[in-house]
Amino acid sequence: MKRQHLHVAVGLCSLVIAGCAVHRETRPVRIMPAGRLVVAPDSSTRFLTISAALDSARDGDTVFVMPGEYREAVKVVESRRITLLGADPATTIIDATDQYSAIELRTDSNRVSGLTLRNADSHGIWVRDGQQFIDHCVIANNGDRGVYLSSFAGFAYAHITHCTVVENGEVGIHAARDDSNTVITDCIVAFNPRGIVTDQPQGMLIVRHNCLFGNGLDYDRVTPDNSNILQDPRFADRANGDYRLRRGSPCIGAGSTAANIGTF
Repeated sequence: MKRQHLHVAVGLCSLVIAGCAVHRETRPVRIMPAGRLVVAPDSSTRFLTISAALDSARDGDTVFVMPGEYREAVKVVESRRITLLGADPATTIIDATDQYSAIELRTDSNRVSGLTLRNADSHGIWVRDGQQFIDHCVIANNGDRGVYLSSFAGFAYAHITHCTVVENGEVGIHAARDDSNTVITDCIVAFNPRGIVTDQPQGMLIVRHNCLFGNGLDYDRVTPDNSNILQDPRFADRANGDYRLRRGSPCIGAGSTAANIGTF
């Protein structure tokens, strides 16, 4: 297997969660992605698009996505247990302008981490079936929902952690099924018409240690936990899409493990 000699500045992806400071900004950690599925937009690797790498992926593979802007709709509909790992959500972006969704997941036990997903006509992440794992992603400015856990084609659930879900057209996170298999923790859900929504108000959805603010309605048929906070997250520069936290943000050090709430 040929090692890709590429260095990436990683801000806050899951590979370095343990090293992230809770009261100060951490320094980037340099990693060397190794494997046959590395994507870069500058022809320095085998794959120019994420979709092309996924076409070659096998069960259990990791697709490393280097910094850049990828204008495509990404679909995981055949292989399962794929990890889609972006280098840094501040610089690794799927822009799905004119596409229905930025990422569509239809097989079980996939993971999406370290990406910004924006500008889809409908959904940033559309989970059609299976249980998925979504962490350290910025999901912003999508036309309908930031994350949609659908029930039309199957049974869709997710663990959503350390995500920043902001300024989507209708809903931040929409779970069609109110089920304890869906867990939303350590996320910022802000400035959406509705924040966290479920269609079956049974009080099963697990919603803990999140920050909700500026939504037209923070919870819709959701029973919140008292660990959630309803305060302005104090983004660095919301007008220009910089969702890092300013000094004094109530999200700093307020997560379930004393890490920051949100992506950064």
